[in-house]
Amino acid sequence: MFSIFDDNQKKAVQQVVFEELGRHDASAVHLRQVVEEVQDFLIRNRITDDLRKKLRLQREDAANLGSAVSDFLRESFASEHERTGLVARFGNQTLELLDRGGDAMELIRNIRVLVTDMLRYYRDAAELWEGKARELERMVSVDPLLAPLHNRRALDAHMQKVVAEADAVGTPLAVFMIDVDNFKTTINDVYGHQVGDDVLRTLAKIISRYASDNDWFAARYGGDELVLVCPLDIDQAQFYAEAIRLAVQQYEFKPRVAGKLVDPPIRFTVSIGVAEYQPGMSWADLLGASDDAMYQVKGTGKNNVVRYHRGGSSS
Repeated sequence: MFSIFDDNQKKAVQQVVFEELGRHDASAVHLRQVVEEVQDFLIRNRITDDLRKKLRLQREDAANLGSAVSDFLRESFASEHERTGLVARFGNQTLELLDRGGDAMELIRNIRVLVTDMLRYYRDAAELWEGKARELERMVSVDPLLAPLHNRRALDAHMQKVVAEADAVGTPLAVFMIDVDNFKTTINDVYGHQVGDDVLRTLAKIISRYASDNDWFAARYGGDELVLVCPLDIDQAQFYAEAIRLAVQQYEFKPRVAGKLVDPPIRFTVSIGVAEYQPGMSWADLLGASDDAMYQVKGTGKNNVVRYHRGGSSS
């Protein structure tokens, strides 16, 4: 369990435990206090909180995907049954025409009509199922709340691929970790979770515009943290991150609460951590580096961009 924490966090827990043990109080009450303090650390630590949010999102994602797959299979079985019935009707009608006899040219015309109708049905069905397959593929890779941003599963798979390419070819690669400042206290707690979701959708639209214009990969990392994966060096990445930060800062968001537009409009800001791939990094290392840089912003005033450097981040 403690393997997910860094050395400083482990030392913090050890210090608390050793201080309490130094009191030489072996009572049940004191033992319970020590256990509660350790539990409090685990519950309140941001890594634990991130894991809890990630698990909740994964469960929601899995439930949505399971429902979509079930619908797809049910409709597929129904369609298969319909196709079987169509083939049977075609066979029966063809036999009736042959049994009826008559002019050969008329017989050919009638069979051609049957074949044309059947082919039209299959063409329309193929287009329909191609659309359903695309939608199912979208469900697998796109975040259900922040479409067209990808989900965490797709992000992890993409990171593995592009880090392997950067390692093999030496092409530049940067990751932006983008987090809304004071999201809980100034948005969710004040306006409600529906407005909070709308704020995230607004941020996703801003990020998606940059992603589509530059052929970058945009995804939801978890909670209110969004990610951009870009073939940029660190200086280019910081330039674009500053542009995104300013675009968000200047955006006036006008949600409706209880049927009325919020006045004045809501303004929100983001903290952005930027990390560049360095030889020897795993894809998880690169994501973690951008996350560490973003939390560096959180600790130094927010609404800023910080680039990651081994041994510490810098703005």
